[in-house]
Amino acid sequence: MYAETQQRAAALVSEFDSNPFLARQVGLEKETLRIDTEGRIAQTNHPAALGSALCNGAVTTDFSESLLEMVTPPCDSAKAAFDYLTGLHQFILPRLEHDEGLWNTSMPCILNGEDSIRIGEYGKSHNGIMKHVYRRGLGLRYGRRMQAIAGIHFNFSLPDSVWPVWQQLHSGANDKQASNTSSQSLSTDGYFHMTCNLMRIGWIVPFLFGASPAICQTFLPSGADSDLHTLNKHTRFAPHGTSLRMGEIGYRYKEDAPIDLTVRHECFEQYIQDILQHVSTSHPPYQELGLKDDDGLYQQLSTNKLQIENEYYSSVRPKQIPKKGEMPILALQRKGIRYLELRSVDVNVFEPAGMRLEQIAMLEMLMLFAWISDNEPLTAVQMSENKHNIQVVAHRGREPGLKLQRNGDAVSLLDWGQHIFESLQGIAQWLDISNQGDMPKDLYQNSLQRQMAKLADTSLTPSARVVGELPDHGSFFQLAMTHSAAHKDTLMNLPVDAALQSTLEKIATESVQAQQNLERSCEGSFDEFLKNYYSQLSSR
Repeated sequence: MYAETQQRAAALVSEFDSNPFLARQVGLEKETLRIDTEGRIAQTNHPAALGSALCNGAVTTDFSESLLEMVTPPCDSAKAAFDYLTGLHQFILPRLEHDEGLWNTSMPCILNGEDSIRIGEYGKSHNGIMKHVYRRGLGLRYGRRMQAIAGIHFNFSLPDSVWPVWQQLHSGANDKQASNTSSQSLSTDGYFHMTCNLMRIGWIVPFLFGASPAICQTFLPSGADSDLHTLNKHTRFAPHGTSLRMGEIGYRYKEDAPIDLTVRHECFEQYIQDILQHVSTSHPPYQELGLKDDDGLYQQLSTNKLQIENEYYSSVRPKQIPKKGEMPILALQRKGIRYLELRSVDVNVFEPAGMRLEQIAMLEMLMLFAWISDNEPLTAVQMSENKHNIQVVAHRGREPGLKLQRNGDAVSLLDWGQHIFESLQGIAQWLDISNQGDMPKDLYQNSLQRQMAKLADTSLTPSARVVGELPDHGSFFQLAMTHSAAHKDTLMNLPVDAALQSTLEKIATESVQAQQNLERSCEGSFDEFLKNYYSQLSSR
């Protein structure tokens, strides 16, 4: 199956200059819960010293008031992105109040029921109220526990100059033929093709980097049934699991509220239309819940299948930057794909910043694997296989002899992974040759070797290490608490990039003023604001 992929990889390395790929960009978004001194989810407000959660693009919150989100800008190298993420931790930690800390793993800390998960607050502007109501809707539809799970999103973009190369590798088109396709159309086709291929091999991310094979008992609702093993009354775990965050108890739609949220991936236009359809189509169970609660306050943005496009959970999202007030899905339809967001990365409890530099390098290589792989649409059957594979790996990924599904056949996880890595060996060398600045020597080749070793010996995976350490610590809680506290000390004692810290301080200060300006400039009612927002769907 991967013979042509390996041929393209060889052609890319031998026939094309790697310098244009130096302009690729990497961005990171890391979520992490604030915790109190006892390891419980913090009940305090978002720290004032971090600025406005609504307007600070570097430090914000996700679903919960306590779920911090750190966002790097698009960076010119893996190391630049990693250093920026580390700097964000160094900015946040000394500004936490009440001696709080950061819970450096994906599955939540001690929860005291759903009410302990405070929904994020974003001020009195229409935009701020909309963000809050959207999160109320998520809690209403799926429960709040799921929204306390943290992860890392990996953003990736390629320069315009590489898309004619992509077209040439896949079709044999010469430069003249390649130039007949518009730049936007060509890059959108290429990015969507990458999206499909990343979903095909999506299982490999939790296998290599999954770090959530265990949970606190408090994460499961009282009396809930689970096939997870029991360490003791405090901890449940999957012996061969990799990423419960990506499994049956992680991000998913409620099975007791049947809903068809199928999104076709056979072409970009179908993808757009299906999401637009879900955002526009009312769902009777959500209608029954009502748009507003008994006090007349909005408890969801709409009664449609999806409130907004971000409610569609996927391991990979094509992204575009919208204009002010524009629905992101309409920006994507209007301007095409600008970058990809890979959403299946766990927070690694063993790393101070939640991930390693070599991991970012491997994620880049997986993006390039998707770039050179066969240009074929995803069928409905393949979409089902992709979902199956991720869930199987999430719960049983380190099980000896594990088989996955591919085009109707059962295939060995080990064999499939080896084929992927074989295609990347030349590319890793090619990328290392073009490395510049302070990038570590042979970063990509060393990263690839480390990941290949995990196929041969699954005890090298972070998930295996978590399961192995559970008896020593006595519980998942104590394991995560111990490492999180140690990471806080490590980060606080690392050398500080003074220029970056000054920049982050300025961003935080300016974000407070930006929120105040936004609130002063609001006109009309929130009802009118929301009606105008959704009117984009009828006028598109």
